[in-house]
Amino acid sequence: MNKVLMTATAVLLFSINAYAMVVNGSSTVTVHGDNIKQADSSAKTGALLNALYNYFSRQQEDQPGSDMPEITSEYLKFIRSYKIVDRRYSHGTITYSVIADVDKLSLADVAYMIKSRTDNAVYVIDEAHDNYENNAAITNALKKNSFSTKYQLDFLATVADSALPDLVYEAFQNSKAQYLFDIKAETAANGGKCTATVSIRVAGKAKEYSPVKTSGDGSGQSETSCVASALYNAMDLALYSVREGAIPAPSLDRELTKITLTAANYANFATPKNLMETLKRKTFITNYSIKGFAEKSLDIEAEIYVSPDMLVKKLQGIQKEYGFTASKLEGGNILLDFTSQE
Repeated sequence: MNKVLMTATAVLLFSINAYAMVVNGSSTVTVHGDNIKQADSSAKTGALLNALYNYFSRQQEDQPGSDMPEITSEYLKFIRSYKIVDRRYSHGTITYSVIADVDKLSLADVAYMIKSRTDNAVYVIDEAHDNYENNAAITNALKKNSFSTKYQLDFLATVADSALPDLVYEAFQNSKAQYLFDIKAETAANGGKCTATVSIRVAGKAKEYSPVKTSGDGSGQSETSCVASALYNAMDLALYSVREGAIPAPSLDRELTKITLTAANYANFATPKNLMETLKRKTFITNYSIKGFAEKSLDIEAEIYVSPDMLVKKLQGIQKEYGFTASKLEGGNILLDFTSQE
């Protein structure tokens, strides 16, 4: 299979303080056709994702045995700021190098929560449909249905473009992936409209599941994009069927709990409200609702995965930056005191 390569430069990471870390990242993307704008955007995003990858690589060095999560665009919100240190176009490729300020405190346990919602999978596609656009469509359909493809490149390196099923399955058994999707596609294009039918063998480490066959329609400005669109829709339908039957989507290993936070002595109502939005964005909490208020006091019910003690520690890590002090009250609730510290 074709291998989509992205240059990732391993670089030194160093800590600014207990709650943030500066990380370098880089990425090189090939310009397809004349679409320089798309390649430029992909290279910059890739550099930021590579910075996050380097962050987690450092965490693995510091904590042997910890898992490397699949780094997706979902993680970009944990980059507090970044600086582009190099951008260049050369021989049909665009390269970005960045320095990113990563929110270390917010990432302390978010990797665990995201990791626990995915299964690891690899796939092969018949040679006639093995191109950049179709591979991107398959990968996106897998991700939508909670299948991570983080071991795909390692798997392909061991397959060595072999079409022999025994060698493909042997490579899968030796990989870190949990599931293999062996995809055969039939596609047709006519006047900007396309159809795709996929027949998929689905295998786990210990058993093979019932094959799946589905069809999908698509459209696009070019035949290549049109076929990829139809293939994505066919794959999405097939993977939905797999999740509904043979391989249910994994659930979170942690229980969602509710806790009351009481905001007090704030200057105006917007202050605690803005803080709640910040906590939600940082994934300190998953959601919140206002339960009651009085003059200079507001009761907020928040949903959390971490323990109340851990939440207090996280809040104390940012309290100076956001102008409050956090403490645990009797009964387990948390006080957010906005009294001026001047």
